[in-house]
Amino acid sequence: MTLRRAFRPLRPDLDEFLFATVGDEIDGVPLSVISMLTRLGLDPWEEAGRLSSLNKPDAIEQLARLVAELPSLPRPLREASEIAEGLVPLLPERDPGAKSAQQVESRPRFCRQILTLLKRSHLWVACIVVAAAALASALMHGRLPFGT
Repeated sequence: MTLRRAFRPLRPDLDEFLFATVGDEIDGVPLSVISMLTRLGLDPWEEAGRLSSLNKPDAIEQLARLVAELPSLPRPLREASEIAEGLVPLLPERDPGAKSAQQVESRPRFCRQILTLLKRSHLWVACIVVAAAALASALMHGRLPFGT
């Protein structure tokens, strides 16, 4: 029985790589490559296809940078390289005639942390503005929510 298009795997040749374990999370649950790439905001199949088009040393280097960038499993680059060395052989064979893909643009870890802090500060500013507007409205109308 053939699966309908919606239920067929996107690239079965990438499944072994995408469903391989990168490491265990804090609570001991294994983290797969597909989850790691998704958390980094990358399309797992596109990134796996791009990595498989690279020569082995370049694929290891770029995958190691991605592993090291993962905020939930911080790893030094040396350890991330060892993980990448174990994962890259799971990629399909590279076509020697294919052009090499471009290098992935990964932002340094501190940029992600700054963006997270900015998002949080925007929330706090919005809360303070709403509270100030409510207090100003209460003062103008002579109705304070607390007793005076």
